[in-house]
Amino acid sequence: MEKSKPIAELELYLVRHGQSMGNAGYDRDNLTIKEQNDPLLTEKGLMQADLVGKSLCNIDFDHIYTSGLIRAISTANGILTHQKTSKPVYILPILSEVGISPEYDGISIDEMKNYCKTAVLADGVSENDPRVYHSTFENEAEMFDRAKKVMEHMHSRYSSGEKVAIVAHAAFLTILIFTIMGFEEAPVFDISIQNTAVTKIVFYKPGTNPYGDISFEYINDTSHLK
Repeated sequence: MEKSKPIAELELYLVRHGQSMGNAGYDRDNLTIKEQNDPLLTEKGLMQADLVGKSLCNIDFDHIYTSGLIRAISTANGILTHQKTSKPVYILPILSEVGISPEYDGISIDEMKNYCKTAVLADGVSENDPRVYHSTFENEAEMFDRAKKVMEHMHSRYSSGEKVAIVAHAAFLTILIFTIMGFEEAPVFDISIQNTAVTKIVFYKPGTNPYGDISFEYINDTSHLK
C-alpha cells in the first residue's frame, strides 16, 4: 500500500527585526520614551532587512505579520520589497516585545505607513485596540498567554499550506518558539535569536507526517548575512 504524503497545513517563518538603535547600544538616559521603546533601525539594520528580504524572495508569502513597533515594521518592509507582488503587511500588536514601558502607547497606523506603505491592522484588531502590549519578564504567564493567542490567530485562519512570515522581537519570539514546542513556562535552556535570524516551522495535518505534526526545519538561520 502506498504511503500517504505529509500534508502541510502552515509554513511559518519567524524573523527577528534588523539591528535597532537600541541593539547598537545608544545612551538611553538622553532619549524620549518613544526613542527608548520604539527605536529606528540603524543603517546596518536596514541592510540586514534588505538581505533577509532577498534571501526569502523565492517564498511567495501568503501573509506577512509584524508587531506595531517601528523596528519590526521596517524589517517587514524589507521582506515585502523583494516579494514578487505587493501585499498588505498586517500589524498584530500582541507580537510586541517584552518589556515595553507602560508609558509608551505606540504609533498610529498612519505613522506606521511611513515605514511600510502597505501596513494595515490585522484581522480582529480595531482602531481602538492598543498598538503595543505591555508585559514584563517577571510575568512569564502573561508572555506565554500572548504567544498562545498568536498561534490561535494563525491556526484559526490558515490550514491549507499557507506560507506566513511573522516579524517580531528576540524575547517574544523565544517565548513563541517555546510555546510551539509545547512548554507552558520557560525551560532551563535559552535560544539566542540574532538580528534578522529566520526560524522555519511547518505544521502538518495530524498523523500525515511520520516525523511528527510539527517540524522545526531550522532555527536562527543568519546565512543571508554572510
